[in-house]
Amino acid sequence: MSAEASSSHELYRPIELTFEGSAVIPADITPVTVRLRHEASRTERVMPGFWDGGTTYRVRFAPDLEGEWTWTSDSDDTALAGHEGTFAAERGAERGPVRVAHRFHFAHADGTPFRPVGATAYNWLHQDEPLFSQTVDAIAEAGFNKFRFMVFPQGGGYVEHVPALMPFEKTTSDTGAARWDVTRPVPEFFQRLDRAVEVLRGRGIQADVLIYNAYDRGQFGLNELTEAEDAAYLRYLVARLAAHPHVWWSLCNEFDQLERPDDRWDRTGALLAEIDPYDHLRSIHNWIELYDNNQPWVTHASVQNGAVTTDFGRANLYRDVWGKPVVLDEIKYEGDIPERWGHLDAEQLVHQFWVSTVAGCYASHGESFVTETGSLHMVEGGMLRGDSPVRLGFLREVLEGLDVPGLDPIDKWDDPAYVAGIPRRQYVQYLGRSAPGSWAFRLPIGVPGERLQAGDAFEVDVIDTWNMTVTPVGRVFTLDDVQRNDAYDRVSAPVELTEGEALALRITRIGG
Repeated sequence: MSAEASSSHELYRPIELTFEGSAVIPADITPVTVRLRHEASRTERVMPGFWDGGTTYRVRFAPDLEGEWTWTSDSDDTALAGHEGTFAAERGAERGPVRVAHRFHFAHADGTPFRPVGATAYNWLHQDEPLFSQTVDAIAEAGFNKFRFMVFPQGGGYVEHVPALMPFEKTTSDTGAARWDVTRPVPEFFQRLDRAVEVLRGRGIQADVLIYNAYDRGQFGLNELTEAEDAAYLRYLVARLAAHPHVWWSLCNEFDQLERPDDRWDRTGALLAEIDPYDHLRSIHNWIELYDNNQPWVTHASVQNGAVTTDFGRANLYRDVWGKPVVLDEIKYEGDIPERWGHLDAEQLVHQFWVSTVAGCYASHGESFVTETGSLHMVEGGMLRGDSPVRLGFLREVLEGLDVPGLDPIDKWDDPAYVAGIPRRQYVQYLGRSAPGSWAFRLPIGVPGERLQAGDAFEVDVIDTWNMTVTPVGRVFTLDDVQRNDAYDRVSAPVELTEGEALALRITRIGG
């Protein structure tokens, strides 16, 4: 490959450099690296490359600084070494990777808040058309902005489709047993993964990539990789996908279904944090046993708990324990199957999302209606059938309309109304599935945060979480009674509500 001519590229968008080597290098060896230098700041980045079939090798890089970059390749293969080039990075529409912000929340690299309202279809990557595209259309049209799916195919219950394309070639061991050879990835498989991730980006959806598979159940044998094989696969996967700004890493879904000691997961997670040049979000998802999310490699907790969002005041305890964002990626599903996790009605699932919201947490959707194939949407994807998705898209609109970085419980000690927000700025109070007929203006005073003052003025909007409306009350409320733990407007008449509806209140300070 000759030196690339100077060109211009968008900030945070992947640039792909392609090289032709002299031989096939096993995938447990980094075949080529590219060292990049930002001329103005003298910042340097080193990016690993990967094999992509034949003697073709690629390196992907997403510039995170505007201005001119120069690059040089290095490899033990002389055909891959010594190439160089320059390019200029210019700001465009891309906002950059999502990372932790304000301790319990998320924002893009440019500072724009990101409010995840997620969806799930574990085996989506392995579906044929038109199911593959129907899934993306459905979740995008519903308004979901994060999507969880597995790299390895799922086995077991409700899995009706077995893919022909697998991630690695097979080899024969000394004992004659066939075994996956992670040093020989199947390029077509990972090219399909590339395209899937890019399709999500084109629809504005974060790709929450589930790296290892607890659902193999002996069907494929991909759950039997050794720790060294796990590491080789992980390095290859990161080299391929990490330059995409919208990737999140999830080490495993229901990790505790695999018979592996915790310290192996600790080491694998630490390796992921070490080798990812872009410091993408990282988590691991539980089944029964919670992982120690205090581990430094974990950026946010990805939790399965079927009961923690059925009532107020529970989910926020996870925040207190770990001091990190909490995404409740499995809170049961809207569906029609007999399993206890798979037959919520839409009203209940939407309710649990709002309970998660005022707990200062985030949640992910799943749908478990039995499809024509005998599978479930949360397994194979396809068109959504339930009544919750459009209402969860509405929740996302409400969250994105807030003028605070995120919602935090105001008074964790004892607020019977479980109000969340930022003290003296903006608040959200969820009144539950069956609201009272009226609401008298009252706000909690939490610690820490700016303390409310007599004379503070507020506007109130009534949010109908089921009928998806936002109605301004149309009058100003002014605090005239500020006590130690609560503040009131005693003069103004209560807000009249539609009793029995699922309602929330958005309360925003004005004039200060």
